[in-house]
Amino acid sequence: MPVERTRNLIQAGAFLRELSASTSLPESVRKEAYRLLRHFPSVSDVEAIAANEDRLIALTGSALVRSYLTTEFDPDWVKGYSHGPHIGG
Repeated sequence: MPVERTRNLIQAGAFLRELSASTSLPESVRKEAYRLLRHFPSVSDVEAIAANEDRLIALTGSALVRSYLTTEFDPDWVKGYSHGPHIGG
């Protein structure tokens, strides 16, 4: 479902933020998490992708084109992540 894929992307970005900031982890793990996070889609990237999907569906009118993501974001998705969602940068 689009909402589940969106939630998982948002949570994966938050998880990478947690890993990259955790001083209890080896530096190599923190650096790798940060490297991956630098190119990971932010919340606004995910919203833009979802909005473009919606526009494509409206333009094509095709039943073959479907949404993979949603523009809806629930702050509860990152409730357990102390550093919050990945917002880019």
